[in-house]
Amino acid sequence: MELDTMPAMPEPNANSNKIDKEGNVDLTRVTPDDVKKYESVNKDLNPADVNSILNYGAEVQNSMEKYSNQFLTSVRTYNSGEVGLLINDLLTELNYIDVDELNQNALTRFISSIPFLKKMVFDAKKLFQKYDTVVNNIDKITNKIKAGRVNSIKDNASLQTMFDNNVSYIKQMEELIIAGQIKHQELSQKLAEMDANPAAYQDYEIADLRDYVTRLDKRLVDMKMVRFIMLQSLAQIRVVQSNNTSIAEKAQSIVSTTIPVWKNQLTIAVALYRQKENVEMQKKVSETTNTILQKNAELLKQNSIDVARENEKTVVSIDTLKRTTQSLIETLNEVKQIHEQGAQNRKTLNTELQNLETELKKTVTNAG
Repeated sequence: MELDTMPAMPEPNANSNKIDKEGNVDLTRVTPDDVKKYESVNKDLNPADVNSILNYGAEVQNSMEKYSNQFLTSVRTYNSGEVGLLINDLLTELNYIDVDELNQNALTRFISSIPFLKKMVFDAKKLFQKYDTVVNNIDKITNKIKAGRVNSIKDNASLQTMFDNNVSYIKQMEELIIAGQIKHQELSQKLAEMDANPAAYQDYEIADLRDYVTRLDKRLVDMKMVRFIMLQSLAQIRVVQSNNTSIAEKAQSIVSTTIPVWKNQLTIAVALYRQKENVEMQKKVSETTNTILQKNAELLKQNSIDVARENEKTVVSIDTLKRTTQSLIETLNEVKQIHEQGAQNRKTLNTELQNLETELKKTVTNAG
């Protein structure tokens, strides 16, 4: 079952030139032939019967109420928003896989190098594991969407039946309003005649007719309100039908277009990711090879220079000999100076000891 375009609006009814959208009746457009037809409609409006106003149009309203209750019962058994919810579930599943996860940044590459954190890093294998799970869920949701789409079409068919019935009820209601307005005009004219010649009538007759005319006017106002509400319902039904159609079309678009494209693009993304990995691996191999060659060349150069320089050196450098010779000379000079100083000190000590001995002898002699 395919969704067709919205049904065309019904053809204008014969009452449309006699009553406007607000329910105002233009009796100047009512022809003598129309009067005969409308008199057959309002024939039960009898001022002598106080209940005739209550019963006027009751059959049409009872039919409306009966059908509305039936339609409400059927609507309650089906959730018209189910397809929209299923579409949201489907989009959630599609968004569950993020192709951007394939593009690992420096942080994720660092984490992948740590053994106990490696499982946190995404890889293509995990992507396909997620993909298999999502595809199973998508298949289940897709089947539900297809069933919901059929229900939306059935719901639209019921709404169309309600729309057609409402159009029919509006036509019947308009006939009742126009016929009632004709009767109201007729009774108003009679009431004016009675008011102009009260002596010819009993007071209660005038009062009863005036009350009847007033109640008939209120009844007509109520019927105009019902008609106006039903006119509004036509537009509301069309909006609901349009929403159902849009949801079903969106579901069809997702099932037939979005999902295949999503699967295709996901496959391409993984293939490109793997190509990128291969290119990066080749690049790293080349970079590593170049680095090794450069470092080896630099090391060879430095080693060659160092070896050549060391080979050209003597066992002991002239600078070292100069420093050791100078140190030896300074040592000898200092030792010589120490010896001379010691000889002088000993000479001085002998002289002082002789003097002390002489002084001691003098002192002992004088003491004796």
